[in-house]
Amino acid sequence: MKQINLDQVQADLTRWEEGETVDEAALLSYAHWSRATGQRDELARTLTLLATRRFRETETMDPLLNRWMKELESMHALPAELRVSQLNEKLRRFRQTLQIEWPTLREADYASMKVQILTDYEAKTSSLLDQLDQLHEEVERAKSDLRDSEFKHQLEQLSAVVVEAMQEVAALEDDTASLLASMQGNYFSREAFRRFNERVTAVKSRLETIIGLLPEQKRETKSSGIEKLETMIGLTDIKARVKSWYRFLLFQQEREKAGFSSIHQPSLHLVFTGNPGTGKTTLARLMAEIYFELGLLSRPDVIEADRSSLVGAFVGQTEEQVMNKVKEAEGGVLFIDEAYALKRQDASGSDYGQAAIDTLVAAMTSGEYARKFVVILAGYPEEMRHFLLANPGLRSRFPESNHYELPNYSDEELVAIGEKVADDNNYVLTAEAKRALLARLDRERVDATFGNARTVHNILLDAMFQKGSRFGAEAPLDEMAILTELDFVETESEEDRALSVDDLVGMDEAKRQLREIEALITVQKRRRELGLKTAPVELHATLVGNSGTGKTTFAHLYAQLLKKTGYLKRGHLKVVSRADLVSGYVGQTAQKTKAAIRDALGGVLLIDEAYSLSGGPNDYGKEAIDTLVDEMPKHGENLVVVLAGYDAPMRRLIESNPGLSSRIKRSIHFEDYSTNELVEIAIRYAEKFGYVMDEDVRSEIENRIRQMERPNARMALSLIDEAIARQSYRLVGQDVSESDFNQLLVVDISTKL
Repeated sequence: MKQINLDQVQADLTRWEEGETVDEAALLSYAHWSRATGQRDELARTLTLLATRRFRETETMDPLLNRWMKELESMHALPAELRVSQLNEKLRRFRQTLQIEWPTLREADYASMKVQILTDYEAKTSSLLDQLDQLHEEVERAKSDLRDSEFKHQLEQLSAVVVEAMQEVAALEDDTASLLASMQGNYFSREAFRRFNERVTAVKSRLETIIGLLPEQKRETKSSGIEKLETMIGLTDIKARVKSWYRFLLFQQEREKAGFSSIHQPSLHLVFTGNPGTGKTTLARLMAEIYFELGLLSRPDVIEADRSSLVGAFVGQTEEQVMNKVKEAEGGVLFIDEAYALKRQDASGSDYGQAAIDTLVAAMTSGEYARKFVVILAGYPEEMRHFLLANPGLRSRFPESNHYELPNYSDEELVAIGEKVADDNNYVLTAEAKRALLARLDRERVDATFGNARTVHNILLDAMFQKGSRFGAEAPLDEMAILTELDFVETESEEDRALSVDDLVGMDEAKRQLREIEALITVQKRRRELGLKTAPVELHATLVGNSGTGKTTFAHLYAQLLKKTGYLKRGHLKVVSRADLVSGYVGQTAQKTKAAIRDALGGVLLIDEAYSLSGGPNDYGKEAIDTLVDEMPKHGENLVVVLAGYDAPMRRLIESNPGLSSRIKRSIHFEDYSTNELVEIAIRYAEKFGYVMDEDVRSEIENRIRQMERPNARMALSLIDEAIARQSYRLVGQDVSESDFNQLLVVDISTKL
């Protein structure tokens, strides 16, 4: 059980009782400790604070609050405020059940109809008596629990009215039976009929009196768009601009009411720019509500669209799809996310994105749907700017004053969003969990694709999953309501667990440099923590050596090390070659190279056979190198570049480009493997899949390797792959033991396919 700082918790309890804000998660842990150690008084005090705070914030009886209140009830420690709230919840339910529709009995009704109605009365009076009896019991318990409260008189009055109603309903039950007994064909006792109707009137009156004394059902007041906007976390400048826009629209409406005319009406169409998860879609929905509340739209609905739903594959299809969306959005808002995708810069003649834009502009300004719907465009800031500049028709419909750029959330705002997501799911974050959440966010924040609130939401859902998967059905009550640091720990991937420097055969120079780099990063990080000056850490490198000497394997381990030391946030390896970077058209090589760099951010970019980029004067490989040299300093510690290839060509590449030589100063040489090292690589590879072999097989592997021309690690691994295939062919259809399936023989190594 987690250690509890009793003095600290006692101080927190006192401060909270005095109205200050303290860590709810700490009090949850203290409640768990108090319950486990039998500290009833401390448990009652803690649960009272927790339950009272939760009720005042939510004003609803959620499952956790109900459990705390039941526990306090069992200890006879439920405070009056919560007891009244609990009582009101129950009384509201009674209010609903007491609102009964009584059918009218008429003298002119057929006998069968009279019998049916009276039978219905018998059933309803019986059920009503049970309900009133339960209500009376609840009120009597409340009178005892709240005998010293301000509600005492009201409860006594309610109890008396309920007793009177029970007497009237019981009498109605008797009168109903008497009237039924007097029925002879279509004849009945007129006296019994009179008493029955008088009794029905009396019961209705009593029930109306009771309902008048019961608390009303809570009305869910739907806040306006502006009020909802205020509840959003962050976005201070955006909120101010939206409220200014709202006041301007109100002003315009008042001018019209006063008889002033405006020839030029303001454009309602908007552009929202920002990175993922900054609230563009949410803001679009709020603007739809605001426009609807102002009467500018006939409905507050938002119809979402993107390129796939607007742009067709053949002539005429695009216009049809756009108009279908416009028709669907009539009276509301058409929200187009990543709007710049409608018209791609490298689009060919068969791309109909421009047709979609032209059709949309025409629908906004003329024809059947003009001024009957609002368009909101959204996307990344830079891409949206270029998109609008390239489309004058659109730009004129979206004035600069209607452009809103939503900023990334700060760390404090992201944590607040995380707390809200947790609270929405009846969880509380501990202080350690908030720090762990920030650490996770820092690792995710590597480029412009960082998901902001969306990333927070996903991390919280993952933490809830981790919590549930650890405990299952055995979770104690308080663990169900709390998210701790442990719930935010990322699980280590299979690749990270599988690869270790000790697994590498040979590569003595590479291993030495890897340990040197680890020591350098660790010490410089420690110096930074101590406030000392730090030396630069040169991590870009060239890996030089022949094919099959372990350069790519080393790069994987290098990326893993940089993640473990905290230098890189993701620690993944992005492997590319010339074909992934170089294009046959001017300008496209830079785009492809930048795309590869974006994919590698937070990790290591490995360019295999990098010397192939240094082609002739008309070759676009130089453009890739120039782009790489230009981009490397922009991303700082968020990117490590590794170039791999043969020794001599790699030296020529680095020496030929001053930018590369100034940025990549570390070079790691990979010697060819010896025969013994290649044998060891082959054997470890076979053992990885559960295969075993005796000394004769090992000797045969060595013989096969010696027969190879310039053998390398790839050849050694291929030798084992071939042996496994031959063993499979040899054993298929035979009745053999499990050990035979795992045993590689000399014949499997020596026989050629």
